[in-house]
Amino acid sequence: MRRLRLPAAALVVLLATAATATAAPATGDRPAGTVATWSHELNQNEHPRWNPRRAPVIAPRRWYRIVDGILDESGRAGLWFSGVSALPFPPLPLHPREPDGWRTPARFARAFRQTGLRWDVNVEVWAARRALDRGGAVVADPTTEAHTRRLSLLDPAYRRSALREIRRIVPRLRGAPYVNFYTGSDEPVTVLPRGRARSTPFGRRLARDFRRATGLALPDPTSRPSRGVREGLRWLAWSRWSGARFLAMKREQAALIRRLDPGAVVSPNDYGFIDGFIPWDYTRLAGFADVVEADPYVSYAERDRSGRGRYNPGFAAKLLHDLTGKRVRIVVQAFPYSRYAPQPGDLWAWSAQALRAGATDLSFFASDNPRFTAPRRYAAMLDVARAVRGARLPAPPADPEHLVLYATAAEGQAQPHRTGGVRYRTSGDQLYTTYALLGELAGGAFSFEADTRLAREPARLAAARTVWLPRADTLDAGVAARLAAWVRAGGTLVVTDPDAFTRTPRGASLRAVRDQLIGAPLGGARRGSILEVAPGALGGGAPDDLLSIPLDGAPRRAFAAVPGGAAVLARYLDGAPAAIVRPVGAGRVVAFAAEPMEPGVLDEPGDLARLVGDLHRWAGGTTGHPAWSYRLPGDPSPRRPPWETAVAPEDARAGM
Repeated sequence: MRRLRLPAAALVVLLATAATATAAPATGDRPAGTVATWSHELNQNEHPRWNPRRAPVIAPRRWYRIVDGILDESGRAGLWFSGVSALPFPPLPLHPREPDGWRTPARFARAFRQTGLRWDVNVEVWAARRALDRGGAVVADPTTEAHTRRLSLLDPAYRRSALREIRRIVPRLRGAPYVNFYTGSDEPVTVLPRGRARSTPFGRRLARDFRRATGLALPDPTSRPSRGVREGLRWLAWSRWSGARFLAMKREQAALIRRLDPGAVVSPNDYGFIDGFIPWDYTRLAGFADVVEADPYVSYAERDRSGRGRYNPGFAAKLLHDLTGKRVRIVVQAFPYSRYAPQPGDLWAWSAQALRAGATDLSFFASDNPRFTAPRRYAAMLDVARAVRGARLPAPPADPEHLVLYATAAEGQAQPHRTGGVRYRTSGDQLYTTYALLGELAGGAFSFEADTRLAREPARLAAARTVWLPRADTLDAGVAARLAAWVRAGGTLVVTDPDAFTRTPRGASLRAVRDQLIGAPLGGARRGSILEVAPGALGGGAPDDLLSIPLDGAPRRAFAAVPGGAAVLARYLDGAPAAIVRPVGAGRVVAFAAEPMEPGVLDEPGDLARLVGDLHRWAGGTTGHPAWSYRLPGDPSPRRPPWETAVAPEDARAGM
């Protein structure tokens, strides 16, 4: 298809977004990207009066006029289309009575000429279905109807089918001016074969390849939940091995898309961040993705455990931005989910949260079709899109001298103590809570870093002044040794995980490194739920008052002894030491015996945000980064919290 010449109206729209195709500078402001909707409003089967026995609800000719109005309104607002109406049509099976004759290249081209309206292209949506129907793929999990969960994404039949789909789709749309991103499947998971699928040729080959690479038997997704160390390490091996193979397949797909369309902008997948996330090495996306996308909805995690959802859009945006350096698109929850119906103000608050933390682009998922069912919420989607178009975003609150470590060796154990699909995901609770306290509430500038990238690029660690370890019970021996050497050379290590430096992915002990860095044994479980930090405990007058620190997790422990030269930072009310500051070589270690980084503390953080801010400044970091106060221009409620029980940042910093 030949590329159309750009009229003046469309050129204005494109100039506002074209700069986002390249990485944003480390300093200065950033151009905002694009906003999309998952386009449920374009299909009648999403209409509230839809009844398949009496379909269509609206006669085709009238419906097409309505669609033209939607396209015009959406295009002029800058709300483009993705999801269930992405190109090529249909991305999902539709009812035979669905009026779909409006979907023509001429209509797409006309809407683009008039308003600059663009569409995503989902190149992977039919791949799993076709691999199962006629490609020879094995049904890995017969308990689900979702095609990308019924098979394994590591099945060679799926790989072949996905490449065929790319060869079928991309040449037809190459050069089309109304194409936005080429997108992949939604929330990918490398599911394990279960039941009879384990004895198929694919299942046996997968088990053989995994054993050759790791020396371990393939995990069984039907086994009973277990908190055993051995099972956790088996799942870690699976997370790493399967993640590497999956991302290699995605790299291959991206390369093929670009060969077929050199101008393509590739978003490999929408990664699931609703209740935890798949613990893959996302730094690998930097080598082949143009856009990195995730769906960190708020209400599901917030209803499951209070505190975990309210900062999810910003957490996912910053984690993926810092780990990849790429454009990040965050899918904002715009539909009732987990007993919560988002209000218009929520869309503004969650969108701004994602954008200030590192995202450039947004997408609204609104499966209840708010254009017809919740017009105020739909109007907010349009208004947010108008506000984003042409906006300048603040520089993200990143600082490579102050790192928060995403330890894939620890998080990669996922949740073998749970069942179903969540077994594949890590909760990420401690990493998330550190983000919330250090960033959203204390206002600190910091960067997420991955253990895998520090292993590949040790200069990143050498350039850092501070490293926070939210979860580090398991670390690669080389990473642990480098951290110890870095501390001795002058670094500041903040260890909030009481079980840090316990083992390697092979199960070997890290006791020697733990003794070097922390040097204090843990005592038994305790009942106390409050720690106290005395004035001046960090020196230099910090903190300037007695701080009360709440604990929400278990078990709660104290140090059985305080090593020579160490000072006590925090105590239980009975005086037992719960956190210490210890000099190690030219550096220093802050270590906690009780876990402070649990999402539940965010409801009533007490003085925890104050302590985190004091620690960050004590280590040379800065707080009060302007990005954390950013709200979109035109926000009708700029002081709206991200959740009804959220504490205002200024109150958290004051210890209220």
